[in-house]
Amino acid sequence: MNFRKLTVAALALAMLAGCGSSSAPAAPAESGGADATADTSAETTGGKTLTVAITADLNTMDYHVATDGTSFIMHSMCIGGLTQLDENAQPAPDLAESWDVSEDGTVYTFHLRDGLTWSNGTPLTANDFVYGWQRLVDPELQSEYAFIETAVGVHNASAVFNGELPAEELGVKALDDKTFEVTLDQPCGFMLGLTAFPSFFPLNKEFFEAEGDNFALSINDMIFCGPYVMSGWEAGTEYTFTKNPNYWNAANCGDYADEVVFRFAPDTQSAALAYLQDHTLDVVTLSGELVDQYADTEGYTNRLTGYAWRLEINLNNEALANKNLRKALSLSINRDSIAKDVLKDGSVAAEGFIPKDFAFGPDGKDYRETAGNMVDFDVEAAQKFYADAVAELGGDPTITLLFEDSEASKAVAENIQYMWQSNLPGITINLDSKTKKERLNLMNELNYDIGLTRWGPDYADPQTYMDLYKSDTDGYNKSYFSADYDAILNKAETGEDAADANARWNDMIEAEKIVLEDVALIPVYQNGGAILINPAVSGIQFHNAGVDSYRFVTIAD
Repeated sequence: MNFRKLTVAALALAMLAGCGSSSAPAAPAESGGADATADTSAETTGGKTLTVAITADLNTMDYHVATDGTSFIMHSMCIGGLTQLDENAQPAPDLAESWDVSEDGTVYTFHLRDGLTWSNGTPLTANDFVYGWQRLVDPELQSEYAFIETAVGVHNASAVFNGELPAEELGVKALDDKTFEVTLDQPCGFMLGLTAFPSFFPLNKEFFEAEGDNFALSINDMIFCGPYVMSGWEAGTEYTFTKNPNYWNAANCGDYADEVVFRFAPDTQSAALAYLQDHTLDVVTLSGELVDQYADTEGYTNRLTGYAWRLEINLNNEALANKNLRKALSLSINRDSIAKDVLKDGSVAAEGFIPKDFAFGPDGKDYRETAGNMVDFDVEAAQKFYADAVAELGGDPTITLLFEDSEASKAVAENIQYMWQSNLPGITINLDSKTKKERLNLMNELNYDIGLTRWGPDYADPQTYMDLYKSDTDGYNKSYFSADYDAILNKAETGEDAADANARWNDMIEAEKIVLEDVALIPVYQNGGAILINPAVSGIQFHNAGVDSYRFVTIAD
């Protein structure tokens, strides 16, 4: 088999740029775990601490179970991947120092660095990646992110997940302790970017099996291989990460923050005051009236994120199975008003399922520019569809809108309720506020009517969104089923158009038209990011696709 060598030494040096003195990081202060000891806490004497306000609480530290952005950010602090994203969101070396790719693009061979260890001193080997990737598609685990191995095209991923083949048949193997090989069924242009994603992180079999059901339930039930270790876990309050002295690059990153604290702060007004007056927070996300209030504050910045908020519809609900009702609900939402008058944080009205400034086609154009606007605000048309729906249903429906208990979600949900009840006289909309974890659980169990939810793209391609409603995807748990939608995506992802970039792009656009014409979901807005960041802080990496990174933060004196 012929391979082409990818030169990554320059990238490795680029990742070291900005690392300052090689002063030794703090030493671990305590250890724990079942049968194996893990360095889980570090003391910082006179070190620098970054404190970040988060509006959604940590869901789980099990990176093969997690589905939410907050959890993924914390995983990426303390676990390493084969690659990591740089400041331009491009894959750069992390635990793998280099890799080879076969001429046909289907075999990736990753060469791990010398001397890699977990935080308990156990050597980190290629077998840890094999075990981690196998667990992700373990049919007993039923991970909601198992689909991502199929999306990449890992050989036999679907068959293993469905229990048709044993884990040993998955297209991953350790050629030796330092060489990890991945075989794909077809080339994948976003493969290297995804190896930086937490779902693809390694897992030490011996430690995991010793932990059993306790794995990742506390700092004493985890071991780490990233630049930080998780040293503090106060559920519902704050989560602390301190430097990992066993990280491969620890000696070269003395200038980075010694400690990073994520503090759960759902009340953004209080968080803003903690930033401005108490100086106990360094990073605060703003929304609504607070954006105008603090727009002139030092440290204010704004960005458009890749997070696309939508209303997901449970088609098992008798009323919502009516397509005319779904059309009426979509057409009666003023998305511009929600973005500009309610959120005020740089959010923009959704023009479709796929956000803008996120994925670019073979011609270099933004996907949204090529696909065009696929959603409208038209009250007159909405009322006509609603009248037809009422006639078909035999009366006005009552619908419950589920949302999470953040300030922004509450404001959006209340405005959607007002728009629906004002523009569609006769309909009753009840609101149901839950914690994010509760909302996710209810939606996963299809125990809801309509849910306000979002998707943060895992990689910069429309497929990361499209696969959410592809019913023949492993682990699919939604209520929407469309043979036409599945067929066109199969043609684009693994079929006759997979190797034709232009044809594949057109397939994605056609698939988006199908799912929106069926009103399987209602796009609402694309998240803006109005943020206060301490001017002394630099190096936070915000990625529209993938996981935001706090690995490379420096804090000036």
